[in-house]
Amino acid sequence: MDPVIHAEMTILIRREKELEEQIQELESEELPVWSKRVTLAENKGMGELADEARGRLRELQKKLAAAKAELDSIEMQKSMLRYESRRPSGVEVERAENMVEQVRLGGLVDPDRTDWDALEKKAKAASLKEDSGAVFDFDDED
Repeated sequence: MDPVIHAEMTILIRREKELEEQIQELESEELPVWSKRVTLAENKGMGELADEARGRLRELQKKLAAAKAELDSIEMQKSMLRYESRRPSGVEVERAENMVEQVRLGGLVDPDRTDWDALEKKAKAASLKEDSGAVFDFDDED
């Protein structure tokens, strides 16, 4: 894997873990506490305190939404990096182009005008024929 892609993926995974921990803490600890404080303040008739608690609860909910949005963004970035890491490098592309050019120069097959699926089927059929020990080939092309 390309070292740059590996480093970027490492950073994304580290941030992803931090966000997951932050989301877990918000959902399991902070939001329930502040929700309970709003309810208690309302039940005691302390409107001003309830409003402050409601404000803090809204802030935490916004923080949770932002963390989840960033987590989704990280997942998309990771997906893009995985795609990028699977793309052939310049050396691999150059090697493949050289191989195609050698086939083209050989004159047996024109890679731009060949039905590769038909050739593959024919090669498989020939391979099966060799395996079965058949002596005759009754192909329509003969």
